[in-house]
Amino acid sequence: FVAIYDLYPKARIHILLIPRRKIEGPDQLTGSKEDISLVNAMKIRGLWLADKITASNPAIKCGEIQIGFHALPSMNQLHLHIISDDFDSECLKNKKHWNSFTTEFFVHPSDLLYSLKENGRFIPDRKLFSGLLRKPLECHKCGEAMPLMPRLKAHIKSCNGERGRSALLALRRRESSI
Repeated sequence: FVAIYDLYPKARIHILLIPRRKIEGPDQLTGSKEDISLVNAMKIRGLWLADKITASNPAIKCGEIQIGFHALPSMNQLHLHIISDDFDSECLKNKKHWNSFTTEFFVHPSDLLYSLKENGRFIPDRKLFSGLLRKPLECHKCGEAMPLMPRLKAHIKSCNGERGRSALLALRRRESSI
């Protein structure tokens, strides 16, 4: 694998884990042993990187680093996002950016593996996933609705509310996968 910092990071920490093998995206994977092993290895390496980042940065707590694939990626090479949930970045500019990391559009490796094993493929419902990108803005920590990105970004900096559904699901997946 190659791990690189995202050229347009959507958070303070935003790393892409890219396999050396050319694969356009999750929908090109099959239930083959080779593909399942690849996704599992990416998951393990992603969790390892998340643990290293958390251990080396006391400001980041367990569960504040998420890992996942975009259901409909914009880059034509399979890649796993390793991203902090502060979403503090000038590159996070619109609802599509936000929802691509805070909705089911952000597919955890365990969910991708399940699909590959059960269905032999990951077949994203383009209408469903495209619709998720248009969902109203909502804080991932407390669930409060926000009308515009600037207000959401200001809210996130001071939000100390209960963890939101997306963060709790990610934390549960992370704990169950270790």
